[in-house]
Amino acid sequence: MVHRTRAHVRRNSSAADLLEGNVLGDYGTDEDYYVNEPEDDKSRTSKKQAAGFRGDYGSIALLLLLYTLQGVPMGLSASVGFILQEKGASYAELGIFSLASWPFSLKILWAPVVDSLFVKQIGQRKTWLIPLQLAVGFSLLYLANHLGQLISQKGSDVKTLAVIFLWIYVLLASQDIAVDGWALTMLSKKNVGLASTCNSVGQTAGFFVSFTGFLLLNAYGSVGLGGFITFWGVVFLCSAFFVALKREAGTGAIVTASERFKQTEGLNNLTVVGAYKQALSIARLPSVLTLSAVLLTRAIAFSAAETLTTLKLLERGVPKQHMATLSAAMTPVSIMLPVYISRWTAGSRPLDCVTKTWMLRTVVALGASAVVLYVPSNISEEGGYIPWTYYGFLYAWLSIYAGLNTVHFVSFMSFYSKVSDETMGGTYMTLLNTVSNLGYKWCETGTMFLIDAVSEKTCVGGSTPAVTACATETAKTQCVSSGGTCRTSDWPFHVAVCLTPVVGFVWLQLARQPMDKLQKGGKAKW
Repeated sequence: MVHRTRAHVRRNSSAADLLEGNVLGDYGTDEDYYVNEPEDDKSRTSKKQAAGFRGDYGSIALLLLLYTLQGVPMGLSASVGFILQEKGASYAELGIFSLASWPFSLKILWAPVVDSLFVKQIGQRKTWLIPLQLAVGFSLLYLANHLGQLISQKGSDVKTLAVIFLWIYVLLASQDIAVDGWALTMLSKKNVGLASTCNSVGQTAGFFVSFTGFLLLNAYGSVGLGGFITFWGVVFLCSAFFVALKREAGTGAIVTASERFKQTEGLNNLTVVGAYKQALSIARLPSVLTLSAVLLTRAIAFSAAETLTTLKLLERGVPKQHMATLSAAMTPVSIMLPVYISRWTAGSRPLDCVTKTWMLRTVVALGASAVVLYVPSNISEEGGYIPWTYYGFLYAWLSIYAGLNTVHFVSFMSFYSKVSDETMGGTYMTLLNTVSNLGYKWCETGTMFLIDAVSEKTCVGGSTPAVTACATETAKTQCVSSGGTCRTSDWPFHVAVCLTPVVGFVWLQLARQPMDKLQKGGKAKW
């Protein structure tokens, strides 16, 4: 399974700006609760503000943990998708399974509930995070105990698997609402822009250990899927304990009662109905509508390359453990790049990183067609040799494309953090993230169904010469029974990939000016 700004004056931000907190604007944070303190408390707070990132180490560590855990079930669902394809699932069936991740694109429907209903003594965010962590843990344990019935050599129950992962994704999406909102107040003012970095690094790490890590361990017989899911179920149960230890702003006794009342009066009096009205008012803002149009269309150009390349490589015989190894080798790039580019994405105009590298990404996306076309022809033969030059080319392309994708992801996330109203932080961030995820998901699912509909399906490698087609379920079963695999034709994929620069250029011409205007005019329009 991810960025906004406001400034009348365009300027470049540096690492010094970030450390001094000059480019992040005014946000409500945990430190805002230290008003009217005794002098000793003020002195301690001042020292904390002057300590750079040091005062936020604990908060950053907790955010990384929470975002990492959010990435784990996403990686598990990707691993299950690989296994389903190995067992002959069609693109249409994989499209059905991909619907499980749609809650991240619909979470705005219940975000106001998460924002407005809570137990004050526990904390606005911890009220939700603790039970959600427990629910995910128990759900993973249930899934682990029923895997044998859902995935087997005789066939897989794709629809039931989709329902189970749908439930897990609902829980994760709800956790994401709470974590996004908590990040706005958990971090100090000068470091609030690091929330997007924690999001990117954490989810990348979580996805890596549960997808790449599992495929590697499983390929060498070290662990089965059931045992792996059981382990992470236990980790989720334990993580609820660490969340409970973290003090949440507004639940301590440092601030005077009168000041606490002034600062939280609006939040505590916000009803569910009021929260929905507030979310609706946010959605109606012209700036939000403009940003939504950008987010809903930005994935169209890249959908074929991002959705189908890995599936095509597996179809052509590239071993999944080799793909996992390449993914592992790319992980340092995915983790370190957000940290490196934070000097720009935490600045006043993070979306400039998107517009300046957009066309480069569309050109690099053409490599998806090349890596599929040049898969060695003998790779599917027993003992077939794969030249290291091919893997070098594949790794280079994957790394460059993933790097550009990460730049755009972090840039948009940084922009979201900067324009979101912290008093409605969870819902505001969730609205923008929801639209962003929806833009990706409708393209992903639509691409799978569309390519499946226009592609010819043939049986490859079967022992029965008469079995050559996979157009129906019966034919697919006969193909698999004869030792063959069903392969879809490649030409629709290549056509879609070759159109990437054209579609991307048209999108950039339409979106460049609106994106520039979104970064001007200050926070008042948000």
